[in-house]
Amino acid sequence: MVIESIDNIEVAYELSKIHNIEMPIVEMVYKVIYENLDPREAVKKLMTRDKKSE
Repeated sequence: MVIESIDNIEVAYELSKIHNIEMPIVEMVYKVIYENLDPREAVKKLMTRDKKSE
């Protein structure tokens, strides 16, 4: 299987940091791929983050 846009995760993550935009899903995917974050931990972090008006 091939994951579409996997090459763009790093770029999206870096752009979010440059422009100070919160992109929690992109951030967690980046950390799973490039920082070896356990995917279960990433899901836990996403599901327990503070709610905001979005």
